[in-house]
Amino acid sequence: MTNVLLNKSTTGTYDNGSHNVGEFHIHIDAHQLDHHFEDKLLQELGFANTDFAGHPEGVLHFETPRHLTYKTKDAKTFKTVFDAIAAYLKENTESITGYVEGEYIPLDIDIEEKSFDPSIPVPCQFKLTNLASGSFREDEIHVTLDRDRSDPRLIDNLRSMGFFSAYMDKSFGTVEILTAQGTRQSVQQLLTQVLDYLKSAGGAINCSVKEERILRWWLSAPDIKLPPVIKSIN
Repeated sequence: MTNVLLNKSTTGTYDNGSHNVGEFHIHIDAHQLDHHFEDKLLQELGFANTDFAGHPEGVLHFETPRHLTYKTKDAKTFKTVFDAIAAYLKENTESITGYVEGEYIPLDIDIEEKSFDPSIPVPCQFKLTNLASGSFREDEIHVTLDRDRSDPRLIDNLRSMGFFSAYMDKSFGTVEILTAQGTRQSVQQLLTQVLDYLKSAGGAINCSVKEERILRWWLSAPDIKLPPVIKSIN
């Protein structure tokens, strides 16, 4: 089992006025979740059930069956809650098959709604590779948009770039979450191009682009299946 604190600075980050910027998130991504541990997360630690709602047919996907989320703007509270989870799992090793990720949100930008312009070219494509056993990503991008009202040509273009997808139900409908993960360097390189493309091309409804930097992580086993990371960007 692995429980690591990455010494990644959260200073010098962006702030676009979004309410999510500066938040700390903890996600439970589980293939199997013991009900005693789930009760502790939901009733004692204040997690919310944020399960995914499947994925697009025929599209690359890596969502786990169970997904629980905790959010706070206080770094000390984030550390306290993560430490409580790590301590519990140290004594109850069979409580989960999966991983725990602790993240900081330095960037969360809403994309203006406008008609899709198909003449705007896709800015890049990226190839993926598997993580080494026992390692974890450093950073990730989420492009979240309304599945049913966003232009399908835009969604197809984002998928063609290399993003993998999952659905999640929101109060206004179902969103598609398109994700790319990797090192800080690769994510920053991709982030700039994706933001420029979304702002220029249009077609996205209820769309936001979020960066989530890994601060701490825990694996139930070194060889647990994890989503792939960016290998190269063309």
